[in-house]
Amino acid sequence: IVIFDSPPALAASPAAELAKHVGQTVLVARADSTGQSALEDAVRLLSGCSDIKLLLNATQFSPSGRNFGSYYGYGE
Repeated sequence: IVIFDSPPALAASPAAELAKHVGQTVLVARADSTGQSALEDAVRLLSGCSDIKLLLNATQFSPSGRNFGSYYGYGE
């Protein structure tokens, strides 16, 4: 396994170019901070890679909190 770490994809970084040469891309997004349109733009930039994964960090777990799908307002 070889891991390439690049600056944020939307910050004029080499991520889009790297995506053309790797087998898998992991897109890290901050919960409640990264908007849907920013994620869609980042995925579009990384589309040179056919296998894009999303890692959602800084999440808050609450057993009585939000339901699945409500992150972008789908469940509301």
